[in-house]
Amino acid sequence: MARKPFDPSLAAGGLFDKPASPLPAKEEPKAPEALRVSDLSLLIRNALEGGVGTVRVIGEMSNFRSVQGHWYFSLKDANARIDCMMFRSAADRSSCKPTDGIEVIVTGQVTHYPPQGRTQIQCAKVELAGAGDLDAQFRQLCLELRELGYFDDSAKVKIPAMPMCIALLTSAGSAAEADCLDAARQTFPSTKIIAVDIRVQGAQAAQGIANAIAAVDASAKRLGIEVILLVRGGGSREDLWAFNERVVADAIRRCVTPIVTGIGHEIDTTIADLVADFRAATPSRAVTEILPKREILQEQLAALTRRLSRAMTTHFERARGRVELAARSRGLMDPLTGLTIHHNRLMRSATALVHAMRQRTNRREQLLAGALARLAQVHPMSRLKTADAKILAASASLRRSGQTLVDAADRRIESVSRTLEAIGPMAVLQRGYSLTLNSSGTPVRSAESLRVGESIESVFADGQVGSVVDRIVPSKSTSAIPTKPSDGGSLDSTP
Repeated sequence: MARKPFDPSLAAGGLFDKPASPLPAKEEPKAPEALRVSDLSLLIRNALEGGVGTVRVIGEMSNFRSVQGHWYFSLKDANARIDCMMFRSAADRSSCKPTDGIEVIVTGQVTHYPPQGRTQIQCAKVELAGAGDLDAQFRQLCLELRELGYFDDSAKVKIPAMPMCIALLTSAGSAAEADCLDAARQTFPSTKIIAVDIRVQGAQAAQGIANAIAAVDASAKRLGIEVILLVRGGGSREDLWAFNERVVADAIRRCVTPIVTGIGHEIDTTIADLVADFRAATPSRAVTEILPKREILQEQLAALTRRLSRAMTTHFERARGRVELAARSRGLMDPLTGLTIHHNRLMRSATALVHAMRQRTNRREQLLAGALARLAQVHPMSRLKTADAKILAASASLRRSGQTLVDAADRRIESVSRTLEAIGPMAVLQRGYSLTLNSSGTPVRSAESLRVGESIESVFADGQVGSVVDRIVPSKSTSAIPTKPSDGGSLDSTP
């Protein structure tokens, strides 16, 4: 069916019966109600605390300060920073030691502080970041160094029994330095301490420690340094981490001078402790462990006294044996030459012996006096009066004994000398006998050794007489030779 065309006249009351009405006027937007600053701050605070809730944020700690036990610091990364605070009640329970530059994880509520218009994290917990990584690094480095022999006992250097000069490597003015100096003064005050200031924590601490060890080791002989002490007080694992670096381990291994460590507390163990020649639990223990004790000094002094007494007795006994052997020697019965040789040798030996004994006695007395002086410096005089009196009495007795032995040796030598002079040829000549020498100057022991016409010389106590043999009459019996001349004649057959 065909559709009829539209007829506007038939559309009564239609769309186009009336003219278009004008458009309604557009209303202006209504201005919001003005807020006070405190109201806006409260809105921000409520929005943050209600919308964000508890958060855990990792970042680097900076600008740390403590006010009445409350912590205030900033947490930052490469692109942003946010303020943090922690009330004293929570800070006292924290195991983390806050320090600028360490990486931490904070747990807390994001809040807005209206008086300063500052958005911050109110921390309930602060913990170190990366603790698991540090454990892994420690174990890995231990494995590497153990394979290289860094921990072997055969690589350790023996600590001197009585070091007189020690290099102390630690932070200047620290509690560890004060503890070490006090311990040295109380234990062995005569030991010289050379303090070397080093950084003990931070990014550059490890390399600084290694450089200080190398420098002290290079100057040890010139300065008389016998031991190096590497110490620092307690702290967190991160605080002590410089002593776990490979560069420090290498420096300790290369060091010729013995190194003793006292790092942290007894529960703390670092790579430096494992590589060092000796490890002490604390800084003060590092000093007391290597310095001598009073009991040890007393034992050494007593042993020195016993050794001195035994040495003097042995030397005097040997000297007495040599003197007695020389007195029994057949050479002493020979005329002139043999007597002179043995007499001179005996006198030289006796003189050298007495001189050596006196020198040895003086040296031992000096050592004893030095030991007494060092011992007197170690402890108060009130505790050493009795020991000093005993030592002085023993020293005086020792000197008297030594002098008695020397005097006895002198008297023995003088007695032997008088005996030698009494039995010597000159004494025989002075009693009226004579000594006959052949042309070569050799004593004549038998008439058969002479020839007629041979020149001979008779030695008397007051001079010599030359003669010529004109006859030789053998003796028929020993009774033909007189035992003592009655007229001052000689014992031989010289005319």
